[in-house]
Amino acid sequence: MTGYYVERKALRREARVYDELERNAKEARDELRAAFDRDRNTLGNDEYGAELAKNMPGIERGIFDALKAHMDELERLASGLNVSARNYEAAEQPPVERR
Repeated sequence: MTGYYVERKALRREARVYDELERNAKEARDELRAAFDRDRNTLGNDEYGAELAKNMPGIERGIFDALKAHMDELERLASGLNVSARNYEAAEQPPVERR
């Protein structure tokens, strides 16, 4: 026998791990968004607070763009593992004879 064997259950199990990581990242994103929204106006009235307030939109955008990219990649990985599991399953099923 040549080639290799793939355990479909393992692919699906790993896909669920990535799904859970994505859910955790979404929860963290939502909590972080709430913290930014809650605390945005508490930066202070001195020059440091004013400078931080000026830079905050760009800082937030960078953080949330990075989180989105991370969550997109987790989703892509989970989806790819599930597609692979279905493909291996289909390849291992005997062809259906049609009359």
